[in-house]
Amino acid sequence: MSRKIAEKTAVTISEEEVAIRKTDEGKLIFTQYHEKNCVLLLKGDKLTVAAFPEESRVGAIYLAKVANVVKNINACFVEIQPGEICFLSLKDAQFPFLLNRVFDGRILEGDELIVQVTRDAQKTKQPSVTAHISLSSDYFALAFGSTRVGFSTKLATDEKKMLEKMLKEAGIIEGGCLVRPDYDILSPNLSGMPSFGLIVRTKAAELTASGTEQLAEHFRHFLDEYITFFQNAVHRTCFSCLKKTGLIDNIMAGILNNLVSADEFSELLTDNPLMYTQLEEYKTVHLPDKGLRLYEDSLLSLSKLYSLDSRIEAALGEHVWLKSGGYLMIQPTEALTVIDVNSGKFEGRKDAFLKVNLEAAEEISRQIRLRNLSGIIIVDFINMKEEESRTEVMDCLKKNVRRDRVKTVVVDMTPLGLVEITRKKITKPLREALAEPGIR
Repeated sequence: MSRKIAEKTAVTISEEEVAIRKTDEGKLIFTQYHEKNCVLLLKGDKLTVAAFPEESRVGAIYLAKVANVVKNINACFVEIQPGEICFLSLKDAQFPFLLNRVFDGRILEGDELIVQVTRDAQKTKQPSVTAHISLSSDYFALAFGSTRVGFSTKLATDEKKMLEKMLKEAGIIEGGCLVRPDYDILSPNLSGMPSFGLIVRTKAAELTASGTEQLAEHFRHFLDEYITFFQNAVHRTCFSCLKKTGLIDNIMAGILNNLVSADEFSELLTDNPLMYTQLEEYKTVHLPDKGLRLYEDSLLSLSKLYSLDSRIEAALGEHVWLKSGGYLMIQPTEALTVIDVNSGKFEGRKDAFLKVNLEAAEEISRQIRLRNLSGIIIVDFINMKEEESRTEVMDCLKKNVRRDRVKTVVVDMTPLGLVEITRKKITKPLREALAEPGIR
């Protein structure tokens, strides 16, 4: 007896679902992973960055009162809120903005001054603050102290020269210093305000194409905001919080300054409605050309959609397989991280080792960034006798690590094929972040 088998219904995927799954142009994903905030960069279907930012007050500004001065450690302790004491080194209080008296070179008990949080409380250590206040925009930063003008080290030489020329033409800088505003005209209340200098940020390079007038307009608008901030501060009471650090502002500042470049993604994606609202506000001001999407599928979570569990699990494993059949062995130790390149299943002609090493060089740069490795990293490439091949591998490695926002230096290759890499520590490596309570 035959039985008719019903035809399977074709599964259709909507254009929106296709757009969500597609990561060719890069997606910056904000979600929760094991009940902790997580930011991921997916590009070309590869997980490139995985960060677990913590809530922080770094950057917040308070009107504080000096509780006591301890001369033998060249520091003082200030109260930023009733009962909350912070550490202030007197080296970070050489240019304070006092509100109760004119600064005479001394910090005294009972002084009221504006401070900015530089480090959150850590275990038994109190938060640290500085009296050298700085505020920043997308293009510039202004900070108490020197009147000198500095440029981001990430700016190319020609970009720096062009920006410096435009700032001079606009009358903003002169002789390498910021032209000081006339406080008597702006506000008599700011007559005791310390001098401040200018830092030109990396993104300011975008303004070179717009011309001097556009650059000057952005700077003067930012300067007006800076002056207004301190004008308002002098009328506030002690222990007031003058500037908070919002969760998204804090996360995005850390991510975009240290881990991800804005040209690496085209869309922001989140499954958290509250975070979506905050991202919308941030995007409008800082990333107007980027897309933003709220993921709301109750049947398939964002974590499942992108297989985050398996991707992150792979980012913790020692073995990383290469398409060629070769593989990497990544082993972190207390002093350094060792990466060993193996040919594995790969079989080829005379240039086989070169192909494996070139593929490994590209993957190593991604793994260093994804795992957030820092300090000394030693890579043991497959030994190659030809100098041309060795040079090609080194050039490939240097080219790929340039994509990393964290300062990474490829030192050299030894005759045995060992390459030394150094990478600045910005945040905890991924394996440490995932080892914290509440994540695993």
